[in-house]
Amino acid sequence: MTLDPAPNTTVPEPQRHVFPPPMERNYRIEGGRIQTRSLEAHIVDHCNLTCAECCSLSPLLPEWYAEPAPIEADLRRAATVLQPRVFKLVGGEPLLHPALVEIIERVRATGIAPVTSLTTNGLKLGDMPDAFWQAVDALTISRYPKPRLTPDLVAHIERQAARFGVRLNWKVQDTFTLMDRAQALADRDEAQRVFHDCWIRERCHMIRDGMFYTCTRPAHFHTLFNGEKDFQSDGLPLRDEAGLLDAMLAYLSRETPLEACLHCHGGSAPVRAHRILKRAEVAALQARYR
Repeated sequence: MTLDPAPNTTVPEPQRHVFPPPMERNYRIEGGRIQTRSLEAHIVDHCNLTCAECCSLSPLLPEWYAEPAPIEADLRRAATVLQPRVFKLVGGEPLLHPALVEIIERVRATGIAPVTSLTTNGLKLGDMPDAFWQAVDALTISRYPKPRLTPDLVAHIERQAARFGVRLNWKVQDTFTLMDRAQALADRDEAQRVFHDCWIRERCHMIRDGMFYTCTRPAHFHTLFNGEKDFQSDGLPLRDEAGLLDAMLAYLSRETPLEACLHCHGGSAPVRAHRILKRAEVAALQARYR
């Protein structure tokens, strides 16, 4: 699509986010549902960028698209015990999903959260149809040093957001956290420290394939290791049973580290300037897990 530049357009100032974010570990129950900050689903694993230290491991994962119907089914079960303030569609790059509008509409139909948001690098927002802008409530747009969004694309995004009442969160993403370990931890006490200090476990709750995870790492590690290591045991099965509320509250309040913590430095690890991996670097990293 051709973007028409707007006259006298100024690029919006991206929001600076507090890092690490404050902990929020007091889970209240209202109306039979646990109140949480957010819940997310990663609807594609791959991306149109190869960012070093991607927390979703997208440069290393194969192309994959979530099916809309299972996401809806998982969310209907989750909605019986959870009430997040926002539900987020994430990737990879979620704008690559061919059934994106259908997924958004199915999510909204579950009543899981009052706000349905999508996190994107923004590069494909100029290609999105009006139906997408009508369906989504909010966008978090990661602003990387390279590739930069053009002023014309930014102006288009601002116009569409204003036209359809979509809330925009422009997020500076000029550093990435060094989360991945070259060698897995053997020290369970260190894994305990990582788990205790990690903010991701309370701000990145995730559903995937009938499971609820307190963070995104187990599901992605499960894919990365081709199922050779059991990371699904890090999650809680979403089952239609009377004890799900108590099981969910116990899971969210646990202090036992995840198996994934042995392979992760945690969300409060040091950061490094953002950069795009070269093809040879991606291949070398992928080879480590084959």
